[in-house]
Amino acid sequence: MFRLHDVSYAHGGSARVAALSHISLDVPQGEFRWLLGPSGAGKSSLLSILSLEVQASAGMVEILGVPVMQARRSNLARLRRRIGTVWQDFRLLPDLSVFDNVALPLRLQHRAEDEIAHEVHAIMKWVGLENRLDARPLQLSGGEQQRVAIARAVIYRPALLLADEPTNALDERQAGRLMAMFHRLAELGTTIVVATHNDAIVEKYPAPAIELAHGHMVRDYR
Repeated sequence: MFRLHDVSYAHGGSARVAALSHISLDVPQGEFRWLLGPSGAGKSSLLSILSLEVQASAGMVEILGVPVMQARRSNLARLRRRIGTVWQDFRLLPDLSVFDNVALPLRLQHRAEDEIAHEVHAIMKWVGLENRLDARPLQLSGGEQQRVAIARAVIYRPALLLADEPTNALDERQAGRLMAMFHRLAELGTTIVVATHNDAIVEKYPAPAIELAHGHMVRDYR
């Protein structure tokens, strides 16, 4: 599903700061991985590389069979549409309704509007926000915004799903339902990487883990 070999990444203008150094990973299709490490370990940088938001400074990155460093822009655009992301800042479009935010990935796939409506209503019922479809993101609480972001990321069943602290604003019941959905998606073939600081949820839902510290791979639990 994705392979990284000797990947390094540095960010920050002329004063380049190393965020990742010599990372090598090989995660097959349908696998779930925790991404662990303290703040500043490089978790968000790794997710940004996997989501194609940034390009590695060195090394080899292959995602869904596509060698990213050599790929054409058009191929990268198609690849991005197969990757779902849930970021800590949610990244919802403030001028769109909840319905339109969640529907956006399906519209980019040119799905029929009646199919889109059915899928959006179903996923929003699952996250418990079926009555907030006409609201704007800024009218929602942080936890509600997080649930909308999660719904948008999983509605089209991406081949690769990346989530940065997705349970932060969720209560225990909601977090449990989210983990159940993640594991179900993995069973259906989606590869999932979830970054978290929440030791309790890692202990409750054990799975292989990638651990980073100071931009280096500490351990790859398989």
